[in-house]
Amino acid sequence: MFLTVTLFVVCLSSTIASSSGSYSTSCTCTQASVNGTFCWTWTCQTNQVTKCFAGDATVELSKTKQRKTMRNLNIGDEILVNIDEQGKRIYEPIYGFIHANHNGIYDYLKITVENNFQQQPLIISSNHLIFRFNQTKPCFAGHLKIGDQLQVISNDGISQAGSIVDIRLIKSQGFYAPLTHSGKLIVDGILVSNYAVVANHQLAHLVIQPYRWWISILGSSSYSENIQCYFQFLYTFVEKINKWLFSIDLYDGHIFISSL
Repeated sequence: MFLTVTLFVVCLSSTIASSSGSYSTSCTCTQASVNGTFCWTWTCQTNQVTKCFAGDATVELSKTKQRKTMRNLNIGDEILVNIDEQGKRIYEPIYGFIHANHNGIYDYLKITVENNFQQQPLIISSNHLIFRFNQTKPCFAGHLKIGDQLQVISNDGISQAGSIVDIRLIKSQGFYAPLTHSGKLIVDGILVSNYAVVANHQLAHLVIQPYRWWISILGSSSYSENIQCYFQFLYTFVEKINKWLFSIDLYDGHIFISSL
């Protein structure tokens, strides 16, 4: 029976790898049911480039307190980025996008979080940084597992722990990577970072400071499908440091999911 599951996974892996244009994702069953007919846990490997959030992902606007989808966001929109210790909502304007595209279908993780018996999904790329509950250092979304707790913002504005009950690999349209001055934002009711690929949120936020200064002086142009040249330079620079000077924790391409 287990051999049957393994063969099925191999075929499925080939399908996933061939269906993606700019990257490939392959998965292996790492925990099967007792009789071998069902896979409980999958471990995947991807060389996915940064896509961050799908077009259907939502953020809360300052003016209306209503959620707006990523595909409809504009530079200058003030969105919810955090909740302070007194429970006050903190809003910041979007000052730019690392890159964005309305079109195309891309792989994402659909992470379902349960809080107070209510479930809410977060659509996010596996190499994006996300904050666990009561932890200041974020981790890659692809490294999250069932049972991990994330920082969830309830409808009444309270920061609470939400437990992950399901992680799926899905496809969704478009990609968006908005930037805020704090380097954080609330997406689909969950606290996440602006950044991806590099594990150190504080370092990423620090090295992007010159770009924020540049934008504050000259303003930001409309978003583009291509990653801004400043960020392309930073990533190339990080790769050189990682290769020749010292190790920097970059995304390793691993994903842990419970369903395909």
